[in-house]
Order: sequence, then C-alpha cells, then structure tokens
Amino acid sequence: MSPEPPKQLDLFQVAELPGRPMLHWHGKRPLREIPYYPAQLRERYGSVQGEGWSSRLYWGDNLQVMAHLLREFRGQVKLIYIDPPFDSGADYRRRVKLHGTSVQSDMGVLEERQYTDIWSNDLYLQYMYERLILMRELLIDDGSLCLHCDRRAVHRLRLVLEEVFGSSSFVNEIIWKHTVLGGAHGRALPKAHETILWYGKTQNYQFNADDEAARVPFGDYIRKTLRQDEDGRWYYTRGRMSRQPSPEEEARGAFTKTYVDDPDLGTLVSDVWDDMPAYRVYGDEDEGYPTQKNESLVRRLVGLATSPGDLVADFFLGSGTTAAVAQRLGRRWIGVDINLGAIHTAAARLERIAAEQQSTPRQLVMGQEPTPVYPTFDVYNVNHYDVFKNAAESRDIVCQLYGVEPLRGHPFFDGMLDGRWVKVVDLNRICSKLDVQAIFDHLPSDDTRGVVVLCAGHEYDVPEAVKRFNLANVPFELRDILTDRQDVLFKRSPEALVRLERKDGQVTLTVEQFYSPLLLQKLSLEDDPAAFSDWRQAVASVHIDPAYDGQTLHPRISDVPSREEEVVGGVYTWDEREHGAGPVAVKIVDVLDEEWFGVIE
Repeated sequence: MSPEPPKQLDLFQVAELPGRPMLHWHGKRPLREIPYYPAQLRERYGSVQGEGWSSRLYWGDNLQVMAHLLREFRGQVKLIYIDPPFDSGADYRRRVKLHGTSVQSDMGVLEERQYTDIWSNDLYLQYMYERLILMRELLIDDGSLCLHCDRRAVHRLRLVLEEVFGSSSFVNEIIWKHTVLGGAHGRALPKAHETILWYGKTQNYQFNADDEAARVPFGDYIRKTLRQDEDGRWYYTRGRMSRQPSPEEEARGAFTKTYVDDPDLGTLVSDVWDDMPAYRVYGDEDEGYPTQKNESLVRRLVGLATSPGDLVADFFLGSGTTAAVAQRLGRRWIGVDINLGAIHTAAARLERIAAEQQSTPRQLVMGQEPTPVYPTFDVYNVNHYDVFKNAAESRDIVCQLYGVEPLRGHPFFDGMLDGRWVKVVDLNRICSKLDVQAIFDHLPSDDTRGVVVLCAGHEYDVPEAVKRFNLANVPFELRDILTDRQDVLFKRSPEALVRLERKDGQVTLTVEQFYSPLLLQKLSLEDDPAAFSDWRQAVASVHIDPAYDGQTLHPRISDVPSREEEVVGGVYTWDEREHGAGPVAVKIVDVLDEEWFGVIE
C-alpha cells in the first residue's frame, strides 16, 4: 500500500547556496524546498538509560531520510563522510555463502547484485547535487563533509561542491594511495589511488592536528636531527646540510629550528595518504561487502574533524564502516542505506561492537575525560518497503513482469513496451514531481512515441505535474504496480516453524524449520524445504524479543555466527524474570537478507 502523501504544510525551505554555479548539465534544478517524510521505528538494539543517546540506522532513500532528519538534526551533524556511487558503469555484487563446514563448495556460493552504478552523466550530477545540498543543511557551522570518489567523477563533483559549499570552504583534496588492483589495464596506467574532497560548512571547521590517527612517524632525516635545547624542548633543524649541524654552524643562521611538542607523536600527515595501502578488507573487519573501505581510513577523518560525543553521519552506509568507527571512538552516529542487505550487515556489525564495548573494562586516565560509550541504536524505515529489498533486482523483476524489452546502454530509459519508452522509478520510494520532470528532460523533443512509467506509488500531485511538463501532449501512462498487479506475488517471503515452551519461569524457543524460496531458486534447487540437510545452513542470524510490545522489535537474544563455518543454534532458553514475560517476537534472516518475522503468544 502506498504511504500517505506528505502534507503541503510539512515543507522545509533550503538556504541559498554560498557558491556560484560553475557546472551546468541537462535538467539541472535547484532544490528550493523538500517535504517531510515520516519514519517508522522497526527495531531497537541495546537499552537506553535515562536520557541517553540512541544512534540511528535508516533503511530508505537517502534524500527522503535527510528530509526526515531536517526536523530534528538541522545544523547538528559534525562530520558527514560519504562513499557514494562513483559513476563507474559497473554492477556490484556480493558473494554469498551458505553456513556450515559441509557446504563450503561451489554449490554453496552464489552472487547477489547489491546495486548498479550505471548513470547518465546528467542524472548522476543532479542526484548528487540535491543530496549535497541537504547534507550542507544538516551540518553544524564547524562541521565538515568528506566525499570519497575516484577519477571518473572527481573533477565534476568538485565543481558541484564549490557551488554548494563555496570555494572558501575548501579544506583539502586528499589522495589515498592504495595497492594496484589486479587485472588488465589496457592502454592506461594502473589505478592506484582514490580521492577524498574535504569541505567545511564554514571556514571555522574543526581540525584536530594532534589526533593520534592524524600523525605519522618522522622521516629518517628528521629523526636524525632531533635534539633538545637548554629548556628541554625538542626540535629538528632544516637547512643545506644533510648531517647533524654543529653548534657553530647553527649559530651562523644556515639552519632553521622547528619545535616538536612530543617526538613520539610524529608529524601531521600530508594530503597524500600512502600508509594504509590495503584496498580490500581482510580478517575480522571483512564483511564481504563490495567496495567496503577499511576502518583506518575513516578513523583518520573522524579523528581530524570531530571530538568524542559529536554526531557523525554516512548516507551511503554500505557495510557500516563509518558507523563502526564512530561507535568505537565514542561518537554518536546516523547511517542510511537503501539496500536492505546493507542494513542487515551493518546492524550485525554494530551490535557486535556495542556488545564488546559493554563487556570490556574501560581504562580511565587521570586528568582525561572518559570516552563516552553509546550502546544503543535504532533501526527505522522512511517510507514503506514491503515488496522489494534492493532497487537493482527489483527493476529487473518488474521489467520481466510487464514484458519490457530491455535497452542496453541507454543512459536513462530502462526499455521499450509496445513501441513506447519505459522508465522504472526506483521501487524503494514513491514517484515524485522531480522524477516526472527528469523523464521529460530526457525525452527527445521530436519524439512522440509515448512513455510508460512503472512505480510503487506516487506523490498526490504527480498527475498534475505530468500535465504541466507535457507541453507536446506526448502519450503518458503512469502505472502503480502495487495496485495495477495485485494478483502477482512479487516476492515469496521465507517461512518458518517455531515452537515455544514455558515451564517454571523458563522459556525455550525452538526453530524447527526454516524455508527460503528465493535462496532455493538462486541455488537451482527444487522448491522443497527438505532441500537442505540442515535448515541452519541458510540462516545468517536469529533475533528474539522475549517481551514484544507489538510495535518495535527489541532483540534481547541475538544469534549471529561470526564465521561462515558456524551455524545458528536453533534452540534458545531464557528466564522470564530476567527478560520479562509476554508475546515473543522472532526475526530470522537468511544469507540473502530475506526476513521471516513471527510473534508467538
């Protein structure tokens, strides 16, 4: 069912941009205002004590999520780090493995498309432009934005940032030098770096030059020249000679002294970062997520631009690296992703980190404020996402459903149907007036074949917008798939058989069977629950709320195997006096991030 349309009264006005336009593209539209979007609290991990902070994980389109956040967090975010699509023209897939030692073979491995990084240049720029405008609205005056990109879009994105933030707010262009990726390079030099563009909300951005992650060891030459003066202060000399100068040579003024507060701290890192070369993530940090960045890279940015207790946000969260770093460093955080797989991956990662923090004794240093720990986070929806879990696969499903002939390589339209252009609006949100304008912007001016728009609901004034933009009276059909094809089962949800027993205050929950039709289909197995010798091979996690309030899942018991060789337990026992008595809610997530949810009275 489509969500209620936003009311006209719930509009946020957007401040005028400080920079001047330096880049133009087809269909460029300034963002003057945006409606408020409601959010639904789905899950809570950990316990909020008193007026404590609860970090936030949002599943939804980040433009709508940011519009939602404006009501509460406008001008409050200290650092936004984003690793958005690079306009790479590639499909990004995650390798998925079944659990258990008996299935680590080719049969137990498959790939799932997470997202598609294929854009027309104009659409990509408009997409980023609108979102960067809202990010600036959310930043506090001494806050910063760090945008991670590569050679494909860095030159264009920097011009967009100059318009949104103003040229005077530019801080650094950071070059991250990583290992050369494998594969053939053709007639070009191999890629070995990416770029982070750092802009302040104003020129008063926070900059922590003494943060330990921002310091690197002195080079050999400086280490050799380090010495103390008569007051015991450390310094090094620079001049024409490479050897240690004598006192007489220093007195002749051939050398300059640079004082160092702590020789063990090293020197401030430059804007070329070559001391963290690993592009791919290994070990306990590896979440198996495509384009995952290592924590040390984000750790340096968080340390440079924030203090403990500050609010850090990432609107392209992926596997949750930014939130994980913020959680470890005592920063509050907000994470957003439109991919349900990213939400599940990040939630499991953050729940694990929070549990480690609570079980580890805190080391207090005399004279220093203790680093805060925020052990709770909530999971929200903005808009309703009951049909599809990621945009890349859902677009293919809908095109097949309607018999759309795909267009290979077209920068905007998705296919043709009965001789008409077809556009599938991102099915994890409703169709907006901006979508309608973009369609007419990309429609050739002399083309009269017509357009079919497939969407999962639309804003109430979209039909009126069609009349306003359709100056050539082109045949235009708007199909809401949620009402147009109610007879079609878009997704077969998993099924589970769960048994609950209570005796003398002890509760035992047993998962007797779990069945995932989509997983069986992807593995080319028969549609039969008995296709697995052990249902636990298909399960990534089990979460149990022993006293469900009927609205928000609050898992007190979570079973998330840390390695693929392990499987969930399947049998869970607890004391009602410890966790409370009431309806028991259970969420089971399979390795494809499909969910089963049930409540047992």
